[in-house]
Amino acid sequence: MKLEELLAPCPKCGSKDKIAHRKMLDNHRAHAELDTVKCEECGYIYFVNDNIPDDDKKELLNELNKIYG
Repeated sequence: MKLEELLAPCPKCGSKDKIAHRKMLDNHRAHAELDTVKCEECGYIYFVNDNIPDDDKKELLNELNKIYG
């Protein structure tokens, strides 16, 4: 996710507060992978991990934003 995207207001509610969810990669909690980034106010999802194919990722983002939006 680019810095401009992190600083941009939410397209649904206009809030600039975001929550980053990470997936821990080891039992020492020293390494993590960014999992999702979503709006703190309304739950709009900006980002899902890049390991998912683009078509599946777009579909997943649309589905999740319908549920949380």
